[in-house]
Amino acid sequence: MDFDRAVAQLATLVETLERDGDERALELLELVDAIHRPALDLIARGELEHPIAQALLAMYDLRPMEDEVRVQAALDEVRPYIHSHGGEVELLGVEDGVVHLRLAGACVGCAGSAMTMQRGIEEALRAGYPAFRELVAHEPEPAQVVAPVVQIGKFRRPVFAEAGAAEDVAPGELRAVTVEDIGVLLANVEGEIYAFKNGCPVDGLPLEGGRLADAVLVCPWHNCAYDARSGKRVDDEAEPGLAVVPIAVEQGAVRVAVNAV
Repeated sequence: MDFDRAVAQLATLVETLERDGDERALELLELVDAIHRPALDLIARGELEHPIAQALLAMYDLRPMEDEVRVQAALDEVRPYIHSHGGEVELLGVEDGVVHLRLAGACVGCAGSAMTMQRGIEEALRAGYPAFRELVAHEPEPAQVVAPVVQIGKFRRPVFAEAGAAEDVAPGELRAVTVEDIGVLLANVEGEIYAFKNGCPVDGLPLEGGRLADAVLVCPWHNCAYDARSGKRVDDEAEPGLAVVPIAVEQGAVRVAVNAV
């Protein structure tokens, strides 16, 4: 039902109730007005955090997302990139725009990788959490002594090898390099360099002829689009994304860990 029709029907219904003298229905209208009027006044004045305004917004599922929900959603967007560095992130809390996190995993042992990953997290928070002011990274919890367990599979700690100079990859540019016989594509998004295996997930064709528009990398062969930071497919989330390569930038040199791909 459209808005104008609903207003007209409401006016007709109120007139009928007043004429028929239905006291319970009239009391219901008065209660609805008693709830809506002060809440709408607060909302009109921009006082959205007032409990009365929050109550009305919640009645219509319009209450803004809680800070921790927004932050967690932003972290989920960048989590594949974090995992590619052999790392993990835990949200400890959010207070007045300050996000407290704990980083863990292999990334903690490499200062360059940890710093690059932290910058990637900050970018995701700025995009997904408008109130973001600062990221505070807390030390990992001390390792606990546990009983031996059967190991399934083999953990591969990233081993970084030099892939060129950071200055060779200007902002907004793509650059293909070969490291240990593996093709790697470097992408500079607003001054931050990201690395992926140089092959379209569709059929493995190289991507260096593609275009980089803001943070979106477009394949030159199929026009499929990927997030140039996380590697996720952005035009069809059901399709596989790019293979993210752990990267660290130290003293102007780009280093990647192709053994972790």
